[in-house]
Amino acid sequence: STFAQALEHYVPGFRRCNQDDLGNRQNVESLARQCLRDGLSVCIDRTNFDARQRATWINIAHEFPDTPAWVIVFDTPYEVCAQRLRERKDHPNIKTPEEGLSILARFRSQYQPPSAHEGFSRILYLRPSDHPSREYTQSDITEILRRVEATPPPTNTIDTYFTPQSSLGHSGRGYGGFRGRRYPGFRGAPGHVGYGRGAPTPNHQPQPYGQYDNDTRSERSDWRPQPTSGYSGGNVNSNWRQA
Repeated sequence: STFAQALEHYVPGFRRCNQDDLGNRQNVESLARQCLRDGLSVCIDRTNFDARQRATWINIAHEFPDTPAWVIVFDTPYEVCAQRLRERKDHPNIKTPEEGLSILARFRSQYQPPSAHEGFSRILYLRPSDHPSREYTQSDITEILRRVEATPPPTNTIDTYFTPQSSLGHSGRGYGGFRGRRYPGFRGAPGHVGYGRGAPTPNHQPQPYGQYDNDTRSERSDWRPQPTSGYSGGNVNSNWRQA
């Protein structure tokens, strides 16, 4: 959430969609879609801990042409997460450290690392050593976005994706995906962002989970930047520059 708040603050055109603030996943979905219709970028600020949870946001991304999903995994060790929960006093929903630790343990037992077959186009793992500070400056945000954009597309992708949770009736919380379109002051090809927060380091490999739909649009596994300029309703881009 600290990252998402800084992203929204420093990068015009990004909107943070946080489930703690909005109350449930359906409200997050609604806000994300509305922001994308308005030509904004979207940062999904929640803990999507498995492939089916992440599929909700990836499928929403695919509803908007030329809007690939990026994922940032905050690859934080379990004990570091636990210590932060013991110290945190301002969470809107978790009232005691014991409640937070119980939720963290459940997340660890259910966690599935992101896998290339899920349909995102970029992924970046951030470890505590990559950003020791608890705060994010404007230059920190700019550098992280550059690192995400510079990562190669995942290999071994497939062309069909998990059925979104909204069609299956699930309402659980999850681990990151943020997504969006180009925003003012940046230049380049349509892109967007995935974002994850607070997931403990996994102890197992990702496994296929859920059902697939029949969406076969190829840009999800073969994104190529195309030079454009100006503001046209969207994304973090290949050649973007800060205004």
